[in-house]
Amino acid sequence: MTEAMRRALRHAAIVVFCLHVVIALFAWRSWGRFGRGNILVWMDFPASLAFLQLTGGKLLAASLLLGGLQWAAVGALLTYLLGRTVRR
Repeated sequence: MTEAMRRALRHAAIVVFCLHVVIALFAWRSWGRFGRGNILVWMDFPASLAFLQLTGGKLLAASLLLGGLQWAAVGALLTYLLGRTVRR
């Protein structure tokens, strides 16, 4: 894997992680007490299965960390696949 590809994967993962944080915080602040937990669980599925039992701030923290890592991996994977397709 070239240095340019590693850099693209790293940047994609960071951007997608930050985008997830912004969207999760927006959902947390704009939805009511009942709905916001449901939104975070569905947004981060299947990673949310690891933190379904949490409530309140712990749910938000777990969603930001585990869900963010999940979406960062998805973003990096899609970037890798797109990069391999374009280079052929």
